[in-house]
Formats: sequence, C-alpha cells, structure tokens
Amino acid sequence: MNDLNGHFRSLALTTWMGLISVQCVATAQDFTAPEFPAASQPSATSDPAAANDKPPLNQPSPAQLRMLAMLQQKVATNPNHSDSWRTLGRMQKALGDVDSSIESNRKALELDPFNAAAHFDLGQLLSDISRPEAARSHLQEVLKIAPSSTYADQVREMGIEAPAPALAQLGAPAASTDQPNQPSAMDWMTSDPANVTRANELPAPPNFDGAPTQTVGYEIQTFDGSDDLENRLRQLESEAEAPTSPFRIFLETGLLYNTNVTLTPISRDLAQDEQASFQWFASPDLDWKLVRREKSRAGMMFRGYFTANESQFQEFNLASFQPGAFAERDFLFGGNEVIGRMEYVFSNDFFDGNQVGDRHAGTASFTVIRPDLNAWYGYTTIAQSNFEDDGATPAQTSLDGTTLTFGASHFKRTPWEALPMVALGTDLEYANTKGDDYRYLSINLHGSTDWQISDRWKFTPTWGVGYRNYPDFTDPIGRDEIFWRVHGKLSYQLTEQLSISAVAGHERFASDNEDFDTERSEVGVLIGFKR
Repeated sequence: MNDLNGHFRSLALTTWMGLISVQCVATAQDFTAPEFPAASQPSATSDPAAANDKPPLNQPSPAQLRMLAMLQQKVATNPNHSDSWRTLGRMQKALGDVDSSIESNRKALELDPFNAAAHFDLGQLLSDISRPEAARSHLQEVLKIAPSSTYADQVREMGIEAPAPALAQLGAPAASTDQPNQPSAMDWMTSDPANVTRANELPAPPNFDGAPTQTVGYEIQTFDGSDDLENRLRQLESEAEAPTSPFRIFLETGLLYNTNVTLTPISRDLAQDEQASFQWFASPDLDWKLVRREKSRAGMMFRGYFTANESQFQEFNLASFQPGAFAERDFLFGGNEVIGRMEYVFSNDFFDGNQVGDRHAGTASFTVIRPDLNAWYGYTTIAQSNFEDDGATPAQTSLDGTTLTFGASHFKRTPWEALPMVALGTDLEYANTKGDDYRYLSINLHGSTDWQISDRWKFTPTWGVGYRNYPDFTDPIGRDEIFWRVHGKLSYQLTEQLSISAVAGHERFASDNEDFDTERSEVGVLIGFKR
C-alpha cells in the first residue's frame, strides 16, 4: 500500500511540476508589466526616506521570478480567489518584500475572512515586524476557525490560546443589525493591523445564525463505490429469499460516535476543522414491485440517509430523500442468467432543514450469474447535480455539473463454509463541474468478505482505496488526494428479520493541500431490519 501511495504521489507531483513549468514560460513575460512591479524594485509611489529605512530585499533567483510572475498573473486573472492571494503573499515574503506580503494576505482575508492559513501567515508577518498584539489577534483567529489544523498546533506551540472554544464555521458571517455603528469582523481583519492595539478591543466573533452551508460535492456514502455494490447484494438476496414478495424492506439505524461530523455521506470538506459528536442515523432502502411477471419487474423505490448530531453540531444534521423508480428483466446469455436493470433516483438534500441541492441520477446495470453461482455486476451512472449556493466565483466554486461513473464488481463463492463469498470491485468516475476547483477524475478499488462465525454470528470486514485528481484546481498547491478506508461489522442475528451489530471504521483523505486533508473514525451500535 505504501508503494502504491508513493507512486500516486510521485505521479501527481511530476504532473503538477510540469504544468507549473509550462505556465511559468507562458507568463514570465508578464512579470515586467507596469501593473506588477518586480519584487526587487521599490514602488514608484513609495516614500524614498521610508525606503532607506527598510532592509534590502532578497535577490530573487530566475526560478523565483518565474514563480512570482505566475502568481501575479493568477491573481490578475482570478482576483477573487483568496488562496491565490495568500500564496502570492508567501512568495513575496520569501523574496523579502514584507509590506507586499502583508497586503496580499489582507486581500486574501478580505475575500475570505475564514482563511485560517492567511491568518496564520499574516500573524507571523506582523510578529516579525514587532507588532505582537496585532499578530496575536490573527493567530487567535486560527484557533477559532480551525482548532484541529496543523496551523493551530503551531500557534499553541507559541504559547497562544484561543479566548473561547470555537464551533464548526461554515459560511460568510451574517450582518448584525443590533449595533450598526460597530466595525464588522471583516473590517478588523483587513484594516491596518497597527490599529489593533489591545486584545480586548477585538470585535465579537461573527454571527453564524442562518449562514449558508457550502458543500463540496455529491459523494457516495463510502466514497469508493462500494455502497452501490452493497445495495445490489441486498436486492439479489431479497429476490432469492422471497421471490414472490412485492415488497423489499431494509432499514439500518443506530448510534455512532463520529470524530468528524463535517464529513457527511453526500459531501466532503464542509469545514477545515474536525468536530466529534455522538450521532444517530437511519438508512432506509425500500422496493415496491408494482409490476411483476415471470421475466420482468418494475416499481418504485426509496432510499435515504438521515443523521442527528449533538445540539452544538445541528447545522450538520443531514436529511437526504432519494425516491426513484426501477425496471428489470431476466434473460439468458451463453448459459448464464443475466438481470438487466434501469433505475432513476431523485435526491433532495437538507442540512438542518435548509435545502443544499438536488441531483437526478440514471443508472443502467447488469448482473451475470454463472452456473457455478459466481457473479459479475456492472453499472453506468449519469448524474446531474444542482446546488443552491454556487459560491462567490461560480467559474471556480460552483458544484453544479454532470458526473459519469462506471463500475464493475465480482462476487466469488468459496469452498469454505466459514467464508462463503468474497467481493472485489473497481469504479471510474469523472465529475465535470462548472467550478474548476471541484472537477475531478478518480479511480477506486473496494472489497469485502463475510466470515460466518456461527449460525447467528457474522463478521464483515470491508476496505476501499482510491486516487482522485483535480486537473483544473486553481490554487498552486494541488488538492489531489489518496483516500482509503477500513471498516468492520460484527453482527448477531436475533431473528430472521432483526439483527444487532457493532461497527468500527476509519477513513483517511491524504492531500498535500492542508485545506483538504482530513480523516474520520466511527464506532457504534446498529440495529438492522429486513423483510
């Protein structure tokens, strides 16, 4: 696994460096443009006397000049992208142009007051020029916005603590009408740091009541394609056990302890920090066969995913309603039994009662059952997503668009009674979003087994690994990621319809971009009902 991860990271780094080199050559000529003065040259409008008091700037290397030109061109092309300004500020700091670096980080915070990395960089810059109180105010913002980040760890190592615990923060602050003459949080964050002289003069934290929730993208529940396979397995099992029943019911509900409730089954990276909470959830999966003939079936179905967190995290309470319809037909092909299926699902999702977005998805699938009872399953899904909030710059931040997924899985029966079946699958996915920052290509692998310990006890381990590439991501630090998960479920069959299970699992999303690097662990008790 380490070799695979290293290979993927090397490939991603090589590709990224190649793109940087091409763009640097194309944009280096813009470096001397009047609107972008070289970092090694003082501004024409600067005070000569003040300039004499400043230390000389570092002599830039040709590579640094090319990088500076590329970053200047990026903020000129996309002036509303906060992280681009922050990255420009880091380059200016490396070249010794502290004043320009401060101004770039101020611009980043003007566009996104909750950019923890920009607060951290600005705090360090202000500390370097002997403005400790102003620096402290920005470093404390890091602890409020992203208390579990590596930036926050570095702030604590400096001996700085947050004035009060912070909750997950998701959107732009709501304007306050109670004190109209008071400066806003954005005014303080982007004003001259010298004006912030005492910590007790800092404004109150922004009000998040009614703030919009910005999700990152529709995702399958386990992020690697295995839940589509699990749905199909349940359908086949029900058809084998009760071939004449028009209804199929599967309901799983229970209590989990979730170390990162911001990572939900339909979205990724709601917040940079991780928040732990006890979480009730329910996941129904229902079929009603309205038409049933010897070789064909058709009807309605309903799926969903619902969670309720502790009160301080209710903004992450998810209600995902997924009604749909299906039609399937059996036929023979080369001695194999084949089940062809078409289904349509409409998803409507809400966070804490507020609509997030919707999705129309159509899936065509086939299941090939061989005479030895080994089986193959393949599917193609086309989905169209529409989110309520497209962000400040839709060309970069919109999540709307079409997602195309191909998947294939193999179920293999074994000669061992204790291990009756092994499943292995792979999925390819392309999300063609309107926003460049969320357009991606991915490949995923997943597998599962059933260990029949006794007539009533069963242990089901599952795993998944994948690589996701964001070719058009606008920040110089790419957000490509390798993700993996391991999960275990120990079940006891109380009756033919009712079971109780203990579950535990961990998911890891590894990215060089700290804003998108995250993980989650879950442990809990579930009750399952099937009919």
